[in-house]
Amino acid sequence: MIKKMKIKFFTKNNGFSKGIYKSLNCGLRSKDNPKRIKANIDEAITKFSKQKKQLILPVQSHSNKCLIVKNINKNYHCDGLVSNKSNIILGITTADCLPIILIDQKNKVFGICHAGWRGLLGGIIQNTIKKMRQLNSKNTNIHAYIGPCIRKMSYEVSKSFVISLPHKYRVFSYKKKEKYYYDLPKLAKYILSETRIFNINDTKKNTFIDANYFSYRESRKNKFTDYGRNISMVALN
Repeated sequence: MIKKMKIKFFTKNNGFSKGIYKSLNCGLRSKDNPKRIKANIDEAITKFSKQKKQLILPVQSHSNKCLIVKNINKNYHCDGLVSNKSNIILGITTADCLPIILIDQKNKVFGICHAGWRGLLGGIIQNTIKKMRQLNSKNTNIHAYIGPCIRKMSYEVSKSFVISLPHKYRVFSYKKKEKYYYDLPKLAKYILSETRIFNINDTKKNTFIDANYFSYRESRKNKFTDYGRNISMVALN
């Protein structure tokens, strides 16, 4: 039987959390009830895979670090994970940042990364691809999937942020009524194309305005004390 990759960008629906975390909050570092977070993660795993698999969910820090998963009992501190093992699920959590899934169906290698502006500028995409190549993947075989994240006209930034960017990245900024905005998904696509990955699928869903997703900026706008996190997963079936 030919094994195929499975990916999923979960919404925030159909979970157990209450209040501002309603309902599928999978953010282990949120201030939600830990038992409900665990129940949400278990629910997501059950919905994602009928087979028994171990979910590897890293401790994220907006870094550019990616690791190959070799030990399922290890705690991974990074923002990208890569594997070719069929007994695990790779996952990351986001709340406006980009969840990016990379799969090489031909060589049975898959990766996932959490990419905010720091990660994108720091090289998280490139580092995830490098780790995939260490498992005998090839750039030309990799398909990229960009999940729900904050989109262009919802992501207001400062003028100093735009000026601080490398010149080739400034073109993804926009000015409207004296305010500056930035297109993170477009930056991600540019970086992917620079690494010769041209098969790119984008959900085009905006976490800031879509009520089906948690959003850091939306929660801050509403003056909430904290926010939930969306979970994304990839595995080899």
